[in-house]
Amino acid sequence: MRWGKPDKAPERAKTTLIAKDIVTDPDALRWGTVSTIKAPVQQIARFIAYHLEAGAAQMDIFLDVPDAEIARQLAHPRVRFHQCDDAFWADKPDKARESHQLRQASNASQAYKASDLEWLAHIDVDEYILTDQPLAQHLAAVPADMAFARMQPVELMASGDPWTGPAYFKRTRKAVKAKTADLIDIYPTFGAYVPEGFISYTGGKNIVRTGFRRIRLGIHAMMQAGFKVSNGAMLETVHVGHAHAPDWDTFQRHFDFRMTHGSYRKKTNGNMILNDVLQVLIEEEGDSGLRRFYDEMCAATPERLGLLRKHDMLVTARLDLDEKVARIFGSQEPVK
Repeated sequence: MRWGKPDKAPERAKTTLIAKDIVTDPDALRWGTVSTIKAPVQQIARFIAYHLEAGAAQMDIFLDVPDAEIARQLAHPRVRFHQCDDAFWADKPDKARESHQLRQASNASQAYKASDLEWLAHIDVDEYILTDQPLAQHLAAVPADMAFARMQPVELMASGDPWTGPAYFKRTRKAVKAKTADLIDIYPTFGAYVPEGFISYTGGKNIVRTGFRRIRLGIHAMMQAGFKVSNGAMLETVHVGHAHAPDWDTFQRHFDFRMTHGSYRKKTNGNMILNDVLQVLIEEEGDSGLRRFYDEMCAATPERLGLLRKHDMLVTARLDLDEKVARIFGSQEPVK
């Protein structure tokens, strides 16, 4: 069976934004994150600890399922928890809470409007900003006429313990200007059909300048009054490391939701895309087909790592999440 390529999405109307006053001193520059989260407390603790140690001056955490105990257990002066209960949504449009994507955008936009930081990143609980030097140094060097900076995506591969040992991430084909033939070399069965070699998003995430009016922060775009803001800089050595499916159990647990409402869902064009590939595997092979797909696309086998390294598509990092949790929250054991 052959799968076709998806049509290109239509272009949105665009605009540019120019900031009047910017901070160019890395020591004075303050950046932070905003996230809408539904996850176990340990995962949230790791996410918070990692980014506080990376230099985040403020983190806004919107708990999609309200939980006062999580907020109590992970209380920190640089973290603000927002409980997304009925009272929270009462003064917002009904549409704002219809899907998790709309809730994310609504919450991120609310945090943006209230922010007193210089820069704000809209990221998820399974994402980690990877950088070769303090992020503030990169942001201080972004040209004054750039309204946002783009962090390139890298996707975490499944290995023994990426949280405390080496974590292996793969880059997109476009990031290294590789060819589709290179993807087929790395992923012989599915490389021709999986965009960029990623099973999650390939567009990266933005960290945006604050202070502009009428801003809506989407998951991958910055909008002003319905127009997509287009003047952004690429941070070549800053990546957003996405732990989308760090193990087979996680892939299985989220699979049905992602097929219908998440990153594997059917898009508006009629061509065969990832959703179709996965659907065919389910119909023809069941779980064994999905496992075959997962092992080829996600497992950090020595052979796969070697092929990624050969094509300059491998990024290796150390997250050391539980050590960071112990330092931030004062516990020798991971938060439970």
